[in-house]
Amino acid sequence: MPDWPGWAVAVGVLMGLNVLLQVPALLFGTLPWPLASSYLVDPLRLHHLLSLDLLGLACVLALTPYRAGWSPVRALVAGSVPFLLCYGVYDAAVQGMLHRSPIVYADAPHLVGAGHLLLNLQMPWWHVLGLVVALGVLALLARTLPGLIRYLHVHLRRPPLHHSVLGVSGVILVLVLWAAVTDRGVERETYQSACFSVAECMVRNANASIELSRDLARSSSTPADSTYRTYQALRWNRPPSLYVVVLESYGSVLAAPPHRALYDGLMGPVSDSLAASGWHAATAHSSAPVSGGLSWLSVATTLLGTPIEHQPLFDMLRPKLPRYPHLVRTLQQQGYTTATLQPPVRTRAGLSVHNLYGFDRTFYFEDLEYRGPDYGWGIVPDQYSLAVAHNQFVEQTARPFFLFFEAVSSHAPWTTPPPPLVDDPLSLGNRSPEGRPETGRSPSADDAASLQERPPVEQLFRQIEYDWRVLADYLQAKAPSNSLVVVLGDHQPPGIDNAGSATPVHMLSRDASLVRRFEDYGFSEGLQPSAAPDTLHHAGLYSMLTRVLTAHSETDIDSSPVLPPYHPQGVEHSALLPTP
Repeated sequence: MPDWPGWAVAVGVLMGLNVLLQVPALLFGTLPWPLASSYLVDPLRLHHLLSLDLLGLACVLALTPYRAGWSPVRALVAGSVPFLLCYGVYDAAVQGMLHRSPIVYADAPHLVGAGHLLLNLQMPWWHVLGLVVALGVLALLARTLPGLIRYLHVHLRRPPLHHSVLGVSGVILVLVLWAAVTDRGVERETYQSACFSVAECMVRNANASIELSRDLARSSSTPADSTYRTYQALRWNRPPSLYVVVLESYGSVLAAPPHRALYDGLMGPVSDSLAASGWHAATAHSSAPVSGGLSWLSVATTLLGTPIEHQPLFDMLRPKLPRYPHLVRTLQQQGYTTATLQPPVRTRAGLSVHNLYGFDRTFYFEDLEYRGPDYGWGIVPDQYSLAVAHNQFVEQTARPFFLFFEAVSSHAPWTTPPPPLVDDPLSLGNRSPEGRPETGRSPSADDAASLQERPPVEQLFRQIEYDWRVLADYLQAKAPSNSLVVVLGDHQPPGIDNAGSATPVHMLSRDASLVRRFEDYGFSEGLQPSAAPDTLHHAGLYSMLTRVLTAHSETDIDSSPVLPPYHPQGVEHSALLPTP
């Protein structure tokens, strides 16, 4: 083995630690891969390729006299490296999956939730493997870092490396200052926020957390808009029954130019089939409050009519939800019988079951009495869930009714084929697959292997296609004629590059005049959305639906012909005044 000079070994150690600190960004895709040569030589990208925090720690060692025995400076450096690695994993995971910069005040509850998922064995096996590997790396670092840092300290104090490190640091400082002046505000190739070091990102994270906390505190003193409370004065005449169907990971990225052909190939036949059976449709884009995950915040935003982007706000509002005039309560006041169909809701470690919005009837996992095989993350096939809700609620409920359906078959991961489509959906609840006449092809082992080899967007399309076929079959055969069906996505899909947080939103009804009323709000005819930018917001759908149904139902508003106002972006949180 060659006898390398001590300074060369020290340089190798620094380079190895630098690569280690870049691993989270590479794994979560916040750096382009493969790295192009133009990217590597661009001085404005140095803050992505080099850990400026590690370089700063090396400078601290180079400027601190070496003393034998325990050293607080070396202890600080040795502790900082695993901390930087852990923060890098957190930072890259939030950016890669949720497509936003980390805010620890908002993200801390999700770390607890991830722990609960692990306890419930709901995490994909590769996530568990990654966690085990990460813990192993941290254990190895804890054992080897003190000796490495001591070795670095010795050689960083000696002339060959001492002057080089300080000189390189000076040059990089000039380049970073140049980048700070010229690169701020420029569209980047990654999701990375405009931070040049982990230390800067942490400062920005802390400031954003403080600002979010203050925003929540201020919301209680903001002047209230009582729009939603005034809905109790409405009097609708024979309003349509209402379905709101939320499709998991159904984002507008699927209808974007790179995937438009796939999307049109999916929606074209569905649109033709529904039109042939008398259904009319209109479509738009709507901005969800979240991207890549956190579906319950998107659901809360839609039902409450106020943007809920972060968990702390939801936690603040949650105890007050039974008294707020949300969509469910407004419909109940208009004579609707309401039900929610949420198959994955069940009691688990760290999670309890609550009917937060006061639905008259709930269909959670236990209520569905599903005994068939597990399909994907959601376990229960959406075709089966919808059939149970129809038999036990729709067929036995006086009109009008409101059914809120949170479909789960398209929840990530998408590597397993969707459930089979069958003529008798309730037969899916049997453990034995025998006696299930199918209307579509059942997944085979070869089909599963083939799906796993496809890009994530094609895997997702398979799941979305399944859900649309389920919906189309149901609407044609089972849905009452006097119905309005709202279909929208909860958020953009995780792990697929996208811009913005928009999802498609569709309005369907056999009443063409009802569907046409939505054209005033930016909807276009058909199921295929235009390429227009975001025109709506999930938080504004509540007031839009109320206004449209008011206009369509020959409504008296305490003898006043004035329609309730439309709030395109919802109302402030303090506007959710409690009902009497």
